[in-house]
Amino acid sequence: MNKSVKSYIYKGNIFNFIVLTCTSLFQTAAMIIISLMLEKIMAIATSKNLEALYEQGIMFLVLLVLSVLMYLLIIYLKPKYQKKAITQYKNNIYGYILDKNIANFNKNNTSTYISALTNDVNKIEEDYLFSAFDLITNITLFLCTIVIMLIYSPLLTLAGIILSLLPFVGAIVVGGKLAFHEKEISDQNASFMHFVKDNLIGFSTIKVFKSEKKIKELFIKNNNVLESKKTSKTKTLAVMEMVQTVLSIVSQFGVFFIGAYISIKTGDIAPSVILLFVQLMNYIISPLMQIPTLLSKRLACKPLFTKISEIIQTENDNNQGELIENINEITISNLQFMYDDKVVLNDISYKFERNKSYAIVGTSGSGKTTLINLLLAKHNNYSGNIYYNNTELREISIDSLFEISSFVEQNVFVFDDSIINNITMYSNIEEEVLKEAIYKSGLAKLIEEKGENYRCGENGCNLSGGEKQRISIARALVKKSQLLLLDEATSALDNETSSSITNNLLAIDNTTKIMITHRLDEEILSKFDEIIVMKNGNIVEYGTYKELMDNNATFKSLVELI
Repeated sequence: MNKSVKSYIYKGNIFNFIVLTCTSLFQTAAMIIISLMLEKIMAIATSKNLEALYEQGIMFLVLLVLSVLMYLLIIYLKPKYQKKAITQYKNNIYGYILDKNIANFNKNNTSTYISALTNDVNKIEEDYLFSAFDLITNITLFLCTIVIMLIYSPLLTLAGIILSLLPFVGAIVVGGKLAFHEKEISDQNASFMHFVKDNLIGFSTIKVFKSEKKIKELFIKNNNVLESKKTSKTKTLAVMEMVQTVLSIVSQFGVFFIGAYISIKTGDIAPSVILLFVQLMNYIISPLMQIPTLLSKRLACKPLFTKISEIIQTENDNNQGELIENINEITISNLQFMYDDKVVLNDISYKFERNKSYAIVGTSGSGKTTLINLLLAKHNNYSGNIYYNNTELREISIDSLFEISSFVEQNVFVFDDSIINNITMYSNIEEEVLKEAIYKSGLAKLIEEKGENYRCGENGCNLSGGEKQRISIARALVKKSQLLLLDEATSALDNETSSSITNNLLAIDNTTKIMITHRLDEEILSKFDEIIVMKNGNIVEYGTYKELMDNNATFKSLVELI
């Protein structure tokens, strides 16, 4: 999976990568050529050949112009390469997330997804994306330098290689800890973001219960842990830099000393060559020091790629399975569901028939919402069976089910966008269909007062609970679904408005309606084809309003409690 994740960076971006690689190699060649030119100039100075000196000056100017042109090309292509790489990388990852079915999506908290698309991507951009060019440059520079040094003096080259290993070994020893630090920082950052997000969502609860002091203490604690891990990484980098600097000085001095010794003893090495070797040592030491760092940074990105792979690795099976175009009946057979070893639904069996209306009632915790969620495939770890027509839910294409069904939750999510966009969900809806949905959901007055382009705010903060519920109902109605599921869809509305909207919903033709409600008014419940009474995860009775009242059992006791 890691390989496919990384491929999003390079897909359609190979040309830019190749050109940037070539320009990087040219810069490497230019550095070496300039060093060789300095050695020649020193040799020319001893011979006092002005013509040769002028030639070297002209060559330097030509090389300088070419280098500037290469730099300009890099300035143009690098942002282009960066933008395309990161844009399509994030687009593909986000696409994978959106393709998940609900059950698989809920296996991770939202902070994990946010961290993967922000901090982790930023780290990949900084430490992985451009390190390839730096690695190619440094490896090429190292190899070319060794070849040139061997031409001048194999013995001094051997000494230079041995001495250059000192900072390399130092970098390896210290740099190995970077991957560990990066993984720790990523994990802690995800945890920190989850904490902050949770508290911002629950801001009103914090204020009402006067928990500001304690929450701030927890924030400080979590923030300190995160920053401590960042500090550990910074310390590791600082130690690495110090070790590399000291050992580099030792290596260069060693080459200079050995070269001078050979020159004095044998006279085989000219002073200009000794100085050239000292200069070239930078091109050995620098790559040897940078390569481990670059490799460590790329290695540190491996857990991030793995993390992202794990997020998207669940088979995106929304489109897999049998397509369902019509819902003739929904049959529940021996359905059982457990949450944290607690039985929420216990051996339920029932049949919902086409175009009929059903009210599900019961005390809090009786399993009503869980039943609705299972019908919409929000959980797939149930036992027993849920059949749409004659096909088990696990074998159905979830996308095809969502095409012909709608769901209105009690806690409505509203996007920070206009009222109209929240109703249409950015789809093109016929004007007559939209008007009808606005009317039946009781939104006409709100739109008249505030306008259809009124911005709802983050999670609908500019709207009341009842207004958000009406938007959600309108959102469901514009789909003209065969199956309409409602979980306390009018709980935030007054009785009169709730009754009016419920009547509008029950009057919809060619739709199977399953509604959870806490309102036990005879005027409303008597209009349902069947009422399902739940208690302790079981369906204890069902029937019409009159039948249930005549039974003198659970339902009647619930009505009498009002």
